[in-house]
Amino acid sequence: MKRLTWLVLCCFASNAYSNDEVSITLLGYIAPVCEFTPQSNNLAFSSNGIANTTLVINCNSPMRISMQSLNGGLSHEQSNKISSYNINWSLEGAKNVVSVSAQAIKSTYSFDINEIIFDSVAQIQLTLDDPLIYAGSYQDVIRIEMTPSVVSGGVL
Repeated sequence: MKRLTWLVLCCFASNAYSNDEVSITLLGYIAPVCEFTPQSNNLAFSSNGIANTTLVINCNSPMRISMQSLNGGLSHEQSNKISSYNINWSLEGAKNVVSVSAQAIKSTYSFDINEIIFDSVAQIQLTLDDPLIYAGSYQDVIRIEMTPSVVSGGVL
């Protein structure tokens, strides 16, 4: 009887030590990156008052897009006349279609793209409000910045 009790205790003891548990923690990290390439850095309005360009965008996280106009419109080189125009922005794979005037982006204008966009194309169309009538050159500079963020749509 002592032998049977000893055998049973040995079996329980060996089972108690054979059920070890291990926790393994897995980690990974990919840095957020947004890259874009413009089709052209210099645009000229056509005779019908329209200029078009595209941006090829590759971004591995949601992003914030900021735009700023240097003059708030086309500045005439020989006068202080500013001709207003509108910007229409659409992006393949995103729900956003943005329409804004150059005057509104004289102060930085930002919007969020909450989708992750790999190898997509943004269509940008600029449309003059009124035809240009004064002879000479007109100029404006639009600065576009894309900021990646893993937190819904841009760095605040």
